[in-house]
Amino acid sequence: MITEEQKQNLILAAKEALNNPFLGGSKNKYTAAVLTSRGNIYSAVSYFSDTYSLTLHGEQAALSHAACHGESEIVAIAVASSEDKQTGEFTNPCHMCKQLLYESQKRSGVSMLVILSNNHGETKEIALSDMISFPWPE
Repeated sequence: MITEEQKQNLILAAKEALNNPFLGGSKNKYTAAVLTSRGNIYSAVSYFSDTYSLTLHGEQAALSHAACHGESEIVAIAVASSEDKQTGEFTNPCHMCKQLLYESQKRSGVSMLVILSNNHGETKEIALSDMISFPWPE
């Protein structure tokens, strides 16, 4: 369980990463921030490749950032983007990122909360286990 203050700090870290000037070949930025079981927050922005297949997504980069600091127990992840969403709409992690989040959760044994945010100041909280269907391997 994470505190309301930790949730707000996590969302803020993801949104602050949107200020990173790197866009690569995309018109939108995608960012994420993870909260570890030690209480640390690691944020990252997607790193676009002109080939697209080599692009590193914000969620992947945030997991890697935490791993670089020796932390693999992720209790929550906040996702943000510069997409102009309608009220009540959110950018969700892609299926590749959901799979990586699932594998992280499975290895650590720590349940993960996913917090989505949009450009209207709204958030949506979803347990990762409710977000991903038919993960591999089960």
